[in-house]
Amino acid sequence: MRVEFEEIWKHQATQDKRIHELELTIENQNKQIRNLKRRCTDKEKDNIYKLFKEDSQIINPNFESEQLVGPKHNQSDVLKTQTTEIKTSLTYRRHVVNNEIPNRDYYRKRRQMNTDPVNTVAFYAYMSTHETNPGRHQTLIFDMVKTNLGSSYSKHTGVFSAPEHGTYVFTWTITSGVHSYIYSEIVINSVPFGSIVTDSEEIHDYHSATGIIVVQLNHGDVVYIRTNPNVSIKGQIMSQSLCRSSFSGWKIM
Repeated sequence: MRVEFEEIWKHQATQDKRIHELELTIENQNKQIRNLKRRCTDKEKDNIYKLFKEDSQIINPNFESEQLVGPKHNQSDVLKTQTTEIKTSLTYRRHVVNNEIPNRDYYRKRRQMNTDPVNTVAFYAYMSTHETNPGRHQTLIFDMVKTNLGSSYSKHTGVFSAPEHGTYVFTWTITSGVHSYIYSEIVINSVPFGSIVTDSEEIHDYHSATGIIVVQLNHGDVVYIRTNPNVSIKGQIMSQSLCRSSFSGWKIM
């Protein structure tokens, strides 16, 4: 009986030892899990901070400077700005949590939403009929207007008036009739800026020539096309479905 008791006691001691070892193992595993969770949390915080910073900079590159510079930015203004940026970042974080990382279209749309609209200025017009007897120093009228964004070109005078300061591109095409030669120039505020010659004098055919300029204009500056005042011209200016004599321009910045 005593031998059986000793055997039971030894077995119980062995079981207790094993249980203790298992408890130690579980405790170590729990520590490792906690450490991993802490590291993941820290990493996630770092990533979220980076995403917040990048997202804020994309939406408003002057975020920090707008808070710190200028006497008009009081504490209330700063708080409103911070609140707006945090809401924006939270939207991004929801995408991250749902594994919906925004792509380039996301950023492009955000930039477009936060970009001030720019008034488009552009026009294109051509002559509806031939100019059968052009003379020197004659303003050419391109009366058939196809595009006139900003309404800055007049089909009655042939003159473009700059609606605002900026850099503009202008181009014009003149087609000369059979045995004709036409000297034309683009004029800015009565001063020639560029010129072309369209010459078909020696052949039984039409010829076309195109000029193009890039110029900086101020508000109210006028631009138009005229024949050269100092050189004689011959023949007629052609404009029909197969060869349009035209004038166009647009603001690039």
